[in-house]
Amino acid sequence: MSESAKINQKIKHLTGIEGEYRTIIKRAQEDIRRDPDRRKKYERVVKKYEGKISKILPKVRRLRELRARRA
Repeated sequence: MSESAKINQKIKHLTGIEGEYRTIIKRAQEDIRRDPDRRKKYERVVKKYEGKISKILPKVRRLRELRARRA
């Protein structure tokens, strides 16, 4: 497997994870509206996954820059 194919595969994997996290966040935000009594629980979920996304985004950005330099 070539180096550029590995980079593309890593980007695809990380963006897939990011999409899953964003889906979880959207679901939790909908639950906040439906069940305001458990608001703190859902806010904790949103905060947790926003933190995870903030860790993934710099990795994706770095890989995309690396891919652009090699192309």
